[in-house]
Amino acid sequence: MAKSEVIATQIRELVESIFQEMLKVIAGRKASSPGIDRQIESVWLDFQVDLKDFFKQNHLTTAPLRAPYLQQSEAYFFQLKEDYLSASKQAYPIKIPSLIYDEINQRVDTTFQQMLQVISQHQGNLVEIDSQIEQIWASFQEELQQFLKDKKIATVALRAPYLQWAEDCLVKRKEAYENASEQAYLIKIPATVYHQITLQVRYIFQNIETVIEGQTESKPEIDDQIVRIWGNFSKGLDAFLKNKNFTTRTQRKPYIKHSEACFVACLEQYQKQEKEPYPIKLRPTTLFSDPPPRQLLSSEARLRLGQQHFHIVRGLKAYWRSDALQLKTAQQCWGNLYLSLIYCSGCSDLTQLVAIGNRLLENGCEPQLAYSTLYRNDYKKTINPLILTYRMQHRYYGNEIEGKTMYQWRHVWFNPYAQMCLYVIEQQGVVLQPQCPRAVLEAILSIFEDLKKQLKLSEQITALKKLLRCQDQELLKITALKPFQHVNLALEINSDLSLDMCLSEVLRNHLKTVSLTATDQGISWFNPLISADDRSKQQHELLPLETETAKAVAITAHQQLKEIPFELEFFEKERGRIEQDQQNQRQRHQQQFQQWRNIRTRLQEKNVLAGDNYKEKNLIEAQLRILAWIFHLQRRNVKLSSIKRYLNSFAKDYFFHLYLYDDDLQQMNAEDYEQLYVSILNGIDERAEAQRESTESRNQGRAKFALDRLKDFHAFCQEKYKGVVPIVDSFKYPDFQRIQFCQAKLISPRLFNQFKQRLIKKIETLSTEKEKVHLRLLLLMYVLAYRLGCRLNEIRCLTLGEIICPQLLWRDDPLHAEVAIRISLKNNVYRRLKSQNAQRQLDLNAVLLDDELRAVKCYLLHCLQQPNLKEANRQLVFEIGGEILSETYITQMTRLLFDEIIGPAHGFTFHSFRHSAANHLAIVWLGSKKMVMTYTDYTWQQANSMRKHLLGEAAMKHEVVVQHKWRLLADWMGHSSIEQTASHYLHSLDLLAIDRIYDTPCEVHPSIFNRYFNRKATEVVDLNRDRKYLQEFKPDGKVLGIDQKVQSYPIPKMQFELKPLSYKVVYQYLNTYQNVENQASDTADHLHIWVKHALWLAAKWQVRRFQQSDWKLDCELSNPDNNLRKLYDLQVNSQVKPKILQQFTAFKDHFKEQKVLSALMVLIEHGKLRRNKFSFQCRLDAEKKPKMDWDMQTFIEGMRLLLPEDVQLKYENYPVDHTKKSREIQVCFMDQQSQQNITSFLAFDLLLVAVQHPSLCE
Repeated sequence: MAKSEVIATQIRELVESIFQEMLKVIAGRKASSPGIDRQIESVWLDFQVDLKDFFKQNHLTTAPLRAPYLQQSEAYFFQLKEDYLSASKQAYPIKIPSLIYDEINQRVDTTFQQMLQVISQHQGNLVEIDSQIEQIWASFQEELQQFLKDKKIATVALRAPYLQWAEDCLVKRKEAYENASEQAYLIKIPATVYHQITLQVRYIFQNIETVIEGQTESKPEIDDQIVRIWGNFSKGLDAFLKNKNFTTRTQRKPYIKHSEACFVACLEQYQKQEKEPYPIKLRPTTLFSDPPPRQLLSSEARLRLGQQHFHIVRGLKAYWRSDALQLKTAQQCWGNLYLSLIYCSGCSDLTQLVAIGNRLLENGCEPQLAYSTLYRNDYKKTINPLILTYRMQHRYYGNEIEGKTMYQWRHVWFNPYAQMCLYVIEQQGVVLQPQCPRAVLEAILSIFEDLKKQLKLSEQITALKKLLRCQDQELLKITALKPFQHVNLALEINSDLSLDMCLSEVLRNHLKTVSLTATDQGISWFNPLISADDRSKQQHELLPLETETAKAVAITAHQQLKEIPFELEFFEKERGRIEQDQQNQRQRHQQQFQQWRNIRTRLQEKNVLAGDNYKEKNLIEAQLRILAWIFHLQRRNVKLSSIKRYLNSFAKDYFFHLYLYDDDLQQMNAEDYEQLYVSILNGIDERAEAQRESTESRNQGRAKFALDRLKDFHAFCQEKYKGVVPIVDSFKYPDFQRIQFCQAKLISPRLFNQFKQRLIKKIETLSTEKEKVHLRLLLLMYVLAYRLGCRLNEIRCLTLGEIICPQLLWRDDPLHAEVAIRISLKNNVYRRLKSQNAQRQLDLNAVLLDDELRAVKCYLLHCLQQPNLKEANRQLVFEIGGEILSETYITQMTRLLFDEIIGPAHGFTFHSFRHSAANHLAIVWLGSKKMVMTYTDYTWQQANSMRKHLLGEAAMKHEVVVQHKWRLLADWMGHSSIEQTASHYLHSLDLLAIDRIYDTPCEVHPSIFNRYFNRKATEVVDLNRDRKYLQEFKPDGKVLGIDQKVQSYPIPKMQFELKPLSYKVVYQYLNTYQNVENQASDTADHLHIWVKHALWLAAKWQVRRFQQSDWKLDCELSNPDNNLRKLYDLQVNSQVKPKILQQFTAFKDHFKEQKVLSALMVLIEHGKLRRNKFSFQCRLDAEKKPKMDWDMQTFIEGMRLLLPEDVQLKYENYPVDHTKKSREIQVCFMDQQSQQNITSFLAFDLLLVAVQHPSLCE
């Protein structure tokens, strides 16, 4: 039994015991008495106290953990009370004011009395009665929601039982009222969610009864039909709940459980009524994998800490602004410097503080590689914050390896307070020792000791003293400082700043990320390592063209072990085994261990004859060690199933990586074993991560489990092979962290311009047209990789079937008109994407510059106009004559171009374009205007246009703090979370965080300022805005900065022959489809899937006999082009000013996106285009009840989101009067300015939007 079930059972027993105590208090009394009521209330309150103690004993310390059990205790008590009251008419009326169910029951009773008063006051006026009853019920629901909030029942899941109870109470009173008199008014209760679900379950159960009518014996076909009926209902219920704003699975859970309970109730009633009921096997049960409860710091506690730090920073700034500031000793200077980094720059990690301190003291580092400005140098009238580049050691994550140490490079805002403290330290001329954790903590503590009378610092001082009592080795392991826990919230709640939660986690060092190394930063932004004159003198090396015919990929399993050229006896199958059903467990175990003994004997014999081949001897010795460990586990009475699980966790990886090792196993030292085990665990974790992304299964603990087994195996080997197997240091860590080296390289706009110029010059020097065409296509590949962030195989193996551009063919002048082009990346026959998340849609209009988009449109038009014998999903975009550039050639050309621009040993690859796109998009979507104008080649107007295009107008109103941008960025890059994007690709997060926090006053007292800077100031000086001070600290040549805005180098016009751009462009496809009956069966596949969707949908809307047809890939239509041509001509021949529908990608709000999709689904399935209007027929079932298969209100709301602002949606005969013969709803679109009906004009655009989403038609 699960722990939650045990706790629930114990609570029920407690409730039963206190109810028995109440019955003893009542002692047979029947009339209500104040004294008895007080005693009953006292018993209940004592029970509440006991229940709290019970929760503490079971470690249920927070309100969210206790809430479900509190609700269960009340529900069970109320059930006992109701049973007691119903057992006798003269039972004592137990009343407990603090019981929520009693309170709801009384409130429902009062509400129902109000409804009865309305009925008596407005007799005969049915419309008024129904209207007021609906208002009364709506007001009651609002009051009930507020009442539950006041009771701290905050979540939808916890409120659900109480809301259902209120509905049940109302329904019971309504039924009792109507049954009391035949002339009673039939109260129409406003549709509640639970009530609707109950009615719908009863309705579908009637359908099930119709299916099984007259049947008494179980039949597979009937059982399958019952399952299908319930499955269709479940899908409808899911869509219904989404339309009701229940968007998460947690919110929908109580309603799904309610539907299943209603089904069981209907089933029980059916079994009682029927003498020989059909044995219905279906018992619907939805499994909800609720995560285990975690003890988290509550939001209130975090907010309290944030407010506390906010007051501390205000106190510190007041101290720095006063003449009491002490900078006499080096320790005081360091203490103030570190506190400014913590409270102004948001750097509260001890490892970071130590690394920054040592970076400032380095004498051998080049100064121009340490400091830089955040913005361009030509920003003279604004604050240009100073950036310090530093590195810190990290055990498993970084972007530089020196010796055997991994380093993580970061940026920090070197705020004016820190600049001043460093300046004073340099003026003191004291010989400074390297900083260490203890020195940092002591320096901070010295300042806090001086300020403890002015500020509330007792908690911080106590925590710092506790840390200082630790040994130096223990301090080295500390990262986050508890005295400054959640100090980032002080920056978040500062209204003068605009720090969001994600960037706040970056400052806390809780989100893994790296910045560029000092050298790479210079290459990308500052140092043109090869001048323009030198580049012009270089010879243009030409690589011989290397193309290949694209082949379908084939993925096989267990490739690693197949690469080993030696036989591994360890994995041989059993020989002459007895049939499984003839063996008992003991026999199977004996046979398995006997087989391992036989293998050991053969390996020992083979080892003698192995000779000098150390790789083969290593594998033999490794197998013998594994076998020895197996028999060791057997002697420890470990089960055979556990032994096999241990072996499966690491044995194959152990053999494979040992085979790759180049030394003798007998001669391996501790460092060799360290490398071997790290490579094994990294490989296991990488596979587990890939499986987590590609499937729904979870493998989070696979590497951790393998680590524990490796520890046990290595400890055994140490004991058995003493002196041969050494101690491994990494096993001292309790957990496994996969070593992740981030190849952080960024291609700046300046570097990309040089790259394009170099490639264009190579194209001009080529002699054959074939080479020129292939390199032009390579240029387009580079552009798409740089803007979209696609991987090499994602672009190289891109097919026409993944290009969504219906308007490119339908527009009269697509090269100059606004045409939507998207890439829908998915698995195809030539490549497999890295994960399910890598299947994504990318909007080219949003990110490409005008000349780049024009070149892409020109080439795509050329591709679409070529007669192709392949299906669209097999036709590669960048193939010429069936050949495509080889991956090796692209890799070599990329390296060659960077060699000519930067010089050798640069480390740039094709994948660097993906890194660059991620960072440029992050800056454009989340950075300020100065960030965009400094680090990208987009203009501010283009950046704003991109934000509106992708995020929508509503999100732009709160764009500074909107968190959805991070989710959008992760989706764009094909990742499951922003953490994955940040740790692999984002190297500008520190800069984005500084962009949000630097603009704050940094004031000092004039006496302090004059003392150290030889000035004669009379007023408080803001160091952040005093230009003369900033110039003194930043002399020429010491600080680097980007000189000016870089404009993108334009792409030359692509020389492709284009045919006239009109509707006739696709006529060859239509002719192909029209004559499909007389051609080969595969000819229909020549037509793009979106064109087929368009042909089918045009016919469905306009031709009566196709209005009930479903989409099929091979559906047969007569004269399909006529229907599509008709819609096209209606738009082209209209005199209406062109209308542009809202871009679907703007609906990044999941709820809005679902509404628009639902509206389009209703339009596709039920819409009919008649006389400049869309009509919808509201159908009834056999029992004259409306079908619950679509919702007109959803269509109206979703369509309004899609329409332009100057277009109005109008409808007639809605809501539908089901008593009338005509139940047709008519919808039209009106131009607000001219009040002209433009439904036919917009029909073609709506069709284009609909066919771009294949899921709507399938």
